[in-house]
Amino acid sequence: MKDLAGKAAAKVSQEEVFQALSYAALKARAGRIAPNQILHVGNFELIVAYDEEGEGMVVQMILPLADLQAMALARAGELDGSAQAWSDGERRAWLESFFSELARYLLRWQSVVMRRGPGENVTLEQAVSR
Repeated sequence: MKDLAGKAAAKVSQEEVFQALSYAALKARAGRIAPNQILHVGNFELIVAYDEEGEGMVVQMILPLADLQAMALARAGELDGSAQAWSDGERRAWLESFFSELARYLLRWQSVVMRRGPGENVTLEQAVSR
């Protein structure tokens, strides 16, 4: 299952949402956009904000956790047809493994930080400047 989580993470990282995040970071960098500004990229809204240390700027996007889970399960189904027959327990266990793989993959290959929250959401963040 861990191998499937890694492969699905690589596929999900190519989704439009992650492309929009990278494009917004470039747009904010090139346009020298100030914090607290909203950027519209495709169907997505992102905000330019200060990073946690207050030393640089990032673009942030908040997605419903359910949307990211649906993407993950769709890619798992494409990669392994038996994923459609998983029980709820198997699906939850796999999603936990998937999210840790996706967070690791995004940080390593796209410099995107992924955090759970607020609420039933996932926050994605990419640096604009340091």
